[in-house]
Amino acid sequence: MPVQRGFAAGLKRFVWRVIGWIVQYEEKRLSRIALSELTDEQLADIGVTPSEARREAARPFSS
Repeated sequence: MPVQRGFAAGLKRFVWRVIGWIVQYEEKRLSRIALSELTDEQLADIGVTPSEARREAARPFSS
C-alpha cells in the first residue's frame, strides 16, 4: 500500500498548505482593519500618512 501512504502524505501537505493560506489571509485582513481604525496621531507614530493607511486598508486581502 505505498501508493496510499504517498497519497495520504500529499493530502496532508496540501491541507497544511491551505491552512497556512487561510491564516495568512486572516492576518492580512485583521491588520488592515486595525490600520484603518488608527487615528492620525497613531499613524504618525508609526510613520504612516493617513492616505497611505487608507490605500493599504483598501487593498484586496489576496494582495
